Amino acid sequence: MGTGLSKSFSLPPAIAASGGWSLTSTTAIIASSGSTTGLIWGFILHPVSHQHHTTYVHDATACEECDLLIPATPLEVGQASCCPRCGHTLSRHLPQQELRPISYGFAALIMFVLANAFTFMSFSAKGVGQEMTFLQSITTLVDEGYLFLGAVLSLTLIGLPLVYMGSIMLVLWRVDKDLHSNALRSLGRLLCRIKPWLMVDVFLVGVLISLVKLMGMADIKMGLSFWAFVGYTVLLIKMISSLDQMWLWQRLFGPTEAREIDPEAGALESGLVGCHICGALSEVGSHSCSRCGGKLHARKPGGLNRTWALLFTSAILYIPANVYPIMDTVFLGDDSPSTILGGVVLLWAMGSYPIAAVIFFASVVVPLVKILALFWLCYMVQRGNVTSPLGKLKLYRMTEFVGRWSMIDVFVVAILAGLIRLDNLMTIYPGPAAVAFAGVVLITMVAAMSFDSRLIWDLQQGERERE
Repeated sequence: MGTGLSKSFSLPPAIAASGGWSLTSTTAIIASSGSTTGLIWGFILHPVSHQHHTTYVHDATACEECDLLIPATPLEVGQASCCPRCGHTLSRHLPQQELRPISYGFAALIMFVLANAFTFMSFSAKGVGQEMTFLQSITTLVDEGYLFLGAVLSLTLIGLPLVYMGSIMLVLWRVDKDLHSNALRSLGRLLCRIKPWLMVDVFLVGVLISLVKLMGMADIKMGLSFWAFVGYTVLLIKMISSLDQMWLWQRLFGPTEAREIDPEAGALESGLVGCHICGALSEVGSHSCSRCGGKLHARKPGGLNRTWALLFTSAILYIPANVYPIMDTVFLGDDSPSTILGGVVLLWAMGSYPIAAVIFFASVVVPLVKILALFWLCYMVQRGNVTSPLGKLKLYRMTEFVGRWSMIDVFVVAILAGLIRLDNLMTIYPGPAAVAFAGVVLITMVAAMSFDSRLIWDLQQGERERE
C-alpha cells in the first residue's frame, strides 16, 4: 500500500529537475499513476486546458450600471477592470479559472452529500430529545401545509445550488470538447440568472441565530451534517468567486469583433447596446446577442412601471408580515404566537443583544428601507432629477446587496419548526407571517432587479444635450 502511494505521487525526473510545479505537471503525474484514483482524476482533469495565460484582454463592452462604453482592456492575473464613471467591476483576471471552479464544485458536492447523511442538530430538554436532519427543515414546512415556503427553501438551498455547480463543472469540463453551442449558451445564461438566488450562506447565519435562541432553553448539539454544511457553504462561495462571467463567455465563444468606440460616450447614444449576460456589444435594434443568445434591450423592458407595481405589492405584504405571528410555540398545551418584533423583544429581554439587533436590522429595518429606497429612486428618475447620480447608484447597489439577507428570519422559523417537535412538551409551528415575509423579500429582490440603474445616467445625458 505504501509503495503504491509513493509511486503515485513521486515527481517524474523532468518535472523534478525543473523545480517547478504546475497544473500540467499535476495532470502528467495523475495520468502516469497506475492507481484507480489516478485514473479517475486523470479522466476528470484531462479534458480541461491547463495553459496559464498571464494576460487576458476583456472585450469592449458597456457598463451594465451606467451604460458607459469601455474599450478592450488587457489584464494581468489578479487585476480587475472597473468602470471609470461609476466604479462597477466589469471583469477580473482570476488565476486558474478552468480548474478551480471544478475542484471547488466536486468538493462542495461531497460536502452536500455528507450534509444530508447525518444528524444536523439535536435538541434535548427535561430528558426529552429530538434530532433534525437538514432536509427536515424543509419537509416540516410541507407537512404543515406551507408548500410555498417549502418550495422556496428547496430551490434556494438545494435545487438552484446543485444546478449552478453542475452547470459550471459541465461547461468547464467540456470547454475544449465538442458540446452543442446552443447547449453551452443555455447553460451559460442559466448560470447568470440563478446566481442571485443562491442562499446557503444566509441559511447558515439563520442556523447560528437559531442556536443562540435555543441555548438558554435546552442542550443543543451540532451534528456532523452541520459541519459538512459549513464546508458546503464555504466551497460554494469559493466556486462562485473563482470564475469571471465575461472571461467565461470569451473562453467559450471567443472575443467579439473589434469596434471603434468613444470611451467617454454612452452605448445608447453611440447606437450600441451591451448584453447584460456576456457583455458583448451589438447594434441598437438587435433582438438577441450574437454570442450568448440572450435577449437584448437598450433598457430593461417594462420601465419603471414594473418596479412600481412590485414595490406596491411588497409594501402591502409588509403589513401582514409584521402584524401576524411568524411562529407559534406550544408549551405544555399553552399556545404562544410570536411576531417578528415580539421575537426581537424576547431576545433583548434574554440578554441576547447582538442577535436581537441582527434580527431587527435584517427582518424589520432592511425590508422597509429597501422598499423606501426603491420608491425614492423611482420617484427621482420619473421626476427627472439629475443631481448626484453616483449617490443614487450607490443607494441602489446597497438595496440590491442586502435584500437577500432578510430571508434570515424565514430560515430561523424553518429550523426551529423542524427541530423542536417534542409532542406534548414543546412544539414550534410556522405562522402565517412567514409566508407574507418571504413574499416581501422575494418581491423586493425582483423589484431591485427590474429597476434599470442606467436610467439615472440617461438623465445626465439629456441634461447635457439640452445645454
